Amino acid sequence: MIDILPARTTSPQVRSQPNRQQSRTLLEAHWGRFVAWCTASGRDSLPATAATIEQFLKLFPGSASTQRLRRHAIRAHHLEAGLPDPIPTVEARVWPRSEAPDQTAVGQVLAAIPKYRYPIGLRGRRDAFLAVLLGTLHLTREEARTIAPADVAVTSIVRIRGHVVPSTDDAVSCAACAVTRWLRIVGPVWTGFRGDVIRLLDPTKGNLDRHDCEQPVLGEWRLAEQLLLPLDVHGWARTGVSLSGRSMTSIIPARRAVAAADGPAAEVVVAVARRPSRFEGLSLQEAYSEFGTTDAAVDAALARLAAVWGEARALDTELEQAASKSKQELPPDSND
Repeated sequence: MIDILPARTTSPQVRSQPNRQQSRTLLEAHWGRFVAWCTASGRDSLPATAATIEQFLKLFPGSASTQRLRRHAIRAHHLEAGLPDPIPTVEARVWPRSEAPDQTAVGQVLAAIPKYRYPIGLRGRRDAFLAVLLGTLHLTREEARTIAPADVAVTSIVRIRGHVVPSTDDAVSCAACAVTRWLRIVGPVWTGFRGDVIRLLDPTKGNLDRHDCEQPVLGEWRLAEQLLLPLDVHGWARTGVSLSGRSMTSIIPARRAVAAADGPAAEVVVAVARRPSRFEGLSLQEAYSEFGTTDAAVDAALARLAAVWGEARALDTELEQAASKSKQELPPDSND
């Protein structure tokens, strides 16, 4: 009779040990990379400042899980060394409600944000829209990132999820104007029509003295499936991906710091008179004739260029032959 022994099993504690070791190894690898970068750039890794950590994460991008592991590794080494947590806790509300009665801070930020030129004005309009959501309407980050076109109503009054967006006398600090400025370009940004976005951000056609919220807004913004778009350094939008809460917590403090330190900078928005060309005001037939004349002149110039090139090659051939003949006529070297 053969005894059938039960299959050998491994306890959960034993199975979890390799996983813990792998996690520890991965965290140490992230920490080692951070230490190496700090050493190469002349920064302190222990203790590290929040600005140093933020710069490291920007220079070495990765997935959300990778960045989370990097922050965890840095935090763990600081706590193990008895140092305070170098990564500040992220609040649910980037703009605290205690500032709700005072809209001056929001207006100062909106006034300091650029509204024209590509891609500076593109990012500025997106950030101004975000400032209105967080600073004027006091939405949480999660509420802000889920704002969709259906949540916005634009009539004589701008409303977002039923809340009225206030307007002010100053057009550059008007919250309602900040919303409509972004709505004018978010549709082309979403669909990738960069030329249209650049045209709408042309500073020579802008007017900062006129309220944007009082001008008609076309419905192209409803083509965008989301309104808070992540933007890269070149101005391209990442569609299908919401602006992260961590991005919001870095954008708003940076904009507030600039407004507090420098105040609203006067953005240069002026009309530039273009010099008229000789083709201006021509009829279709006249323009066609001008194009024909220009085309014939280009053909003649190319023909002349080909003739000059042929003459140059012929002259080069004659010079080579003359040099070779002179070389043959030279007397041989004498040994006497």
